[in-house]
Amino acid sequence: MKDSTTSTSSNNNSNTNASPSIPSLSDRRRSSASSSGGGLFANLQSQKRESNTSADMANRRASWAEQASKGVTGNEIRWEAATATGSDPEGVRLLLSGIKTFMAAASVIITLSWLLKNGLYYAMGHWLSALFNRPSTEEADKEALLPSSEEKASASSPVRLWTIMTVVTVATLRFTRPQVPYTHMSGAIPFTFFQALRSGPNKGHGDQTFPLTALVGEEYWEGPHDHFKGWAPGMTGENSTLGHYSAMDDPLRITNLDYEMIEPLTRALKDHEIPITHVVLVLMESARKDIFPFRAGSHLHEEILSSWNTQDPGILQRVNEKLSNLTPVAEKLTGQSGGFMKSQNSSRSHDTQWKDTAAAGMGGINIDGILTGSTLSFKSAIVNYCGMGPLPVDFMDEVKAKTYQPCIMQVFDMFNQVKENATTKDPSLHGSHGGLKSMHDRNWTSVFLQSITGLYDEQDQLNEKMGFEKSIYREQIEEEGAKHFHPGMEEINYFGYPEYEVYPYLRDVVSQTIQKDERLFLSHFTSTTHHPWGTPKDYLVEKYFSDDGLVAKHEEMNQYLNAVRYVDAWLGDMMKVLDEFEIANETGQAFNEDAPVSGTYENGHISNFRIPLLFRHPLLPKLQITANATSMSVVPTILDLLVNTGSLNEMDSNAALDLMNEYEGQSLIRPYQATHNGRQAWNFGIINPGGTMLSVGSAAVPYRLILPLNPDFEYFFSNMDIDPNELAPLRGWSLEELTPRVKRLHGGNAGKWLVDAEKVGKYWVEEQKRRWNYQ
Repeated sequence: MKDSTTSTSSNNNSNTNASPSIPSLSDRRRSSASSSGGGLFANLQSQKRESNTSADMANRRASWAEQASKGVTGNEIRWEAATATGSDPEGVRLLLSGIKTFMAAASVIITLSWLLKNGLYYAMGHWLSALFNRPSTEEADKEALLPSSEEKASASSPVRLWTIMTVVTVATLRFTRPQVPYTHMSGAIPFTFFQALRSGPNKGHGDQTFPLTALVGEEYWEGPHDHFKGWAPGMTGENSTLGHYSAMDDPLRITNLDYEMIEPLTRALKDHEIPITHVVLVLMESARKDIFPFRAGSHLHEEILSSWNTQDPGILQRVNEKLSNLTPVAEKLTGQSGGFMKSQNSSRSHDTQWKDTAAAGMGGINIDGILTGSTLSFKSAIVNYCGMGPLPVDFMDEVKAKTYQPCIMQVFDMFNQVKENATTKDPSLHGSHGGLKSMHDRNWTSVFLQSITGLYDEQDQLNEKMGFEKSIYREQIEEEGAKHFHPGMEEINYFGYPEYEVYPYLRDVVSQTIQKDERLFLSHFTSTTHHPWGTPKDYLVEKYFSDDGLVAKHEEMNQYLNAVRYVDAWLGDMMKVLDEFEIANETGQAFNEDAPVSGTYENGHISNFRIPLLFRHPLLPKLQITANATSMSVVPTILDLLVNTGSLNEMDSNAALDLMNEYEGQSLIRPYQATHNGRQAWNFGIINPGGTMLSVGSAAVPYRLILPLNPDFEYFFSNMDIDPNELAPLRGWSLEELTPRVKRLHGGNAGKWLVDAEKVGKYWVEEQKRRWNYQ
């Protein structure tokens, strides 16, 4: 071995110059280092390349997601919202609904990157070469042909000058520009992504002093009487306590319970009994006011006709004939005609529809002017079931918090407990009438029905918190052991099944209620009208908007309108169940919406807030009422109807009257009070996802403000009298910028209202966080 080594060494020394391929001593040292520590260096280099590749791929995917979000929602992606949705197993289905747009954005970006990469690479190379007076890679072989260093320096001077000027200009603009909106506009991936991960919601409670102090002075305080406990904000300081609400201490609350019921209802109650044994509350997903019912001459109707780009009476007649069959059940429920001429074909198609058995002039109270309390479905549910405002933060933190008002299901359960305690003390109070307990003596049961998942956004936990005794979701009906399970159940969207999958369960609930001699509070949530507006495969799909050629901008609206027609027929079949079990004449039904249409994400447009609201009973007079109110009035109105129709016993009635005076909303069967002692009845609506924007309005004026809750969004002002469809709202990045324009175009009163609305809106946001004990 030794000789061999020596010989090799000698051979190496003698042939160093002759054989450059044979490694020298220094080469051997490097080789030795490579064999020991060089492997680690290579691994580190490899890991670095992999890390860079992973970061680059993450950037690319984030860019694709940005463009996909703009394509689907019309807004930039909010990474904190995407993270929250993606962490929910059911939310992943929602995110995957945009996969086509995501892939399209990815394809466009990849293609453009491939086409531009060489040009950008060489452009940057030439610029850096000129800037630092160094030859670019392309020019390295031409060094001998280049001028002297002095000439090169002279040639690069303009590049350096322009570079310095650009840097100085950008730096000056960066430090002198207004924070809003340019900080948000200049955000770029990956910085916006990491910023979202680091940031959290603002849980602090700001100034909780009511800003319009002149309107809540001691001279305006009101003393207690009957079930009204008085109104004296600031006297007791009860509303300074976390998680507490007192109507007596609420500077925003205006009551109308001192007023008599509307005269037609009072007259009907004198003429005949209107028993309300059961209550059904239907929340209709994405049910805009202008499609419940769909009416000729509406803005949407005009948009549909204009899409055909023709004056041919034959074509327009065929379109109108289709539209006349869009919402026939809604026309019967509301008592509002669609205004279309009915053809013989449409009349024949109505033969299988629900037939309204109410006498002429009877059927219920339809309310125009109602706005939703939130365009996020489950926040809206809290407003409808509990008569209280939701949390103005993103998504459903309400699930983890304690409600500050009793929900209607909890009120009915309280009635059960009161009766149980009373009959324990005096069994004679628990009488019977003809083998059936009196309506007043029966216990209430509360059931929730829907054909889609109950796991998204922890809806199942929310329903349990609000007091539902039993809930039926997709998870129950799709189990093979479920009572009405059948093979071939067809999912129509990422949340679940069409409404008809719960039809047999609906019949079971009604049948069991009658057999057990109970009173039923039933709530049902329709979902087919939610994005992506899928309908069963065998459902006849109509074309309402015209074809768009290569760019199908109306395709989704056509899908939505077909889903509307599907749900309208379903509502008719629900009504048939009440007729079949002969409880229609003793069932009060409320039809309300949860969030008017798909494009609600960070979209405060008025069409996303106008909703239908109907209180139906075959023995109630058919009335059309206008009230600029919100769905916060649903619970007080239901309780008011139960009390004044004699549908509760004395103990329950007294409890209900006490509670009605604690809720924030007014009763809609009494004259709605838009103002009181200079104060306005303010309307607030949270915009999906909850913590970005707030809709602020008032029953006293036609003005409306979209109030940004963070600096990424603009202020919007609109006058509903002048621009009812909100086609040209005024907008600005600050109130100081917007107010002068409002005064100039709409007058000084509008400008003053705008300033007050911003103050009151910010007060309400902080007050809601306090009431929910949001820490």
